[in-house]
Amino acid sequence: MFNIIIKALFILYFCSLSVLYSQYNYEAETTLKALNEVRENEGLYPFELSDELNKVADIRAKELSINFSHIRPNNTRYDELLYENRIRVFSSDENIAYRFKNAETVVSYWMNSSQYKINILSDKFTHVGVSHYAINGEDFWVVIFAQLRRQN
Repeated sequence: MFNIIIKALFILYFCSLSVLYSQYNYEAETTLKALNEVRENEGLYPFELSDELNKVADIRAKELSINFSHIRPNNTRYDELLYENRIRVFSSDENIAYRFKNAETVVSYWMNSSQYKINILSDKFTHVGVSHYAINGEDFWVVIFAQLRRQN
């Protein structure tokens, strides 16, 4: 019963946000460019932006405004969203951040974090999904990194 109540509150919360937030999808291209500049300087191939992963990143960015953690508000890991959306991957990870107002500063923050820098410089990831979500003056950022399995 508790889980049903939590899920209902979660859905109600997102439905009530329609006027209070903005999703900055145009930031995806800017963030991708900043990530790929770093990778180019390291001699790595560029990431490709994935529409599928962008959708997951959009959900995660909103969730971060509720619970800033790699654990989702429903107590599952971020990669459960990949499964729920039938996105097949060989491997994946996520970088998260808040309070940064633009792509360049958030990528700089991630590059100064040993945990997040590894994802940006990893040669095992080929695609990313990016989202920036702002609500009540707070900014939430997420990049989902993945090596996608192609559908046959």
